[in-house]
Amino acid sequence: MGQQAKPPRVKLTKFAWIWLAVLALGMISVWPLGRLDTATELTPDNSDILEYCFWVAGLVAVISMAVCFFQSKGPLPSRILLSLLCFGLLGGLATVLLLGTVANIIENRRDFPIDTTRTFGALLPIERAYRMDSRTGSSWIIQPAPIWSNIDIAHADYSFMLARSGTANARKEPSNVASHSYFCAKVSMQQSGEALRVLHAGSEALPSGSIGVCSEMTSKEPSLTVIQ
Repeated sequence: MGQQAKPPRVKLTKFAWIWLAVLALGMISVWPLGRLDTATELTPDNSDILEYCFWVAGLVAVISMAVCFFQSKGPLPSRILLSLLCFGLLGGLATVLLLGTVANIIENRRDFPIDTTRTFGALLPIERAYRMDSRTGSSWIIQPAPIWSNIDIAHADYSFMLARSGTANARKEPSNVASHSYFCAKVSMQQSGEALRVLHAGSEALPSGSIGVCSEMTSKEPSLTVIQ
């Protein structure tokens, strides 16, 4: 019996391979850049910049899909699938992560010049905490009550919140913990004019042990500023 012919494969041009390599390099560069993104800015509100990042990411995703489709040969369904799942997804994700990280670094350097910035300890009341699952693992996040933002915390602190709220005995770890200012995060903060940020945050999680009950923390350390 003769060997069955192998199904035709998609072949990319040299330009398409170079484009794919650039996208992969952009994705990889997010990790070293994240080491410089070590603060979460609470004020001023820079959400409009993040919106621009998503628009650019969408544009790059469309261009990437077009590059794959027109710079490839092979079965049409395979070319469409490769364009969507590989070039489009990677292009959009790499762009939004890279631009978002770079924007955070630039905003923090611009809004907090050394000569006008003061550092102080503070308690940040928490509105809620939640768990976010992804292919790379889970992360645990708090949203402050006074000024909305997303700040990563250690799993041990999330477990502490579950225990004190009476939901730790659930068969599966709940994906949400209501706080409404019952819990606080003990943080190092900086202020420059109206700009306010949380240190040791950004692309990294707050140090383990940062979360506690607000009333207990204020009684132990009354000198800490409560952000309201």
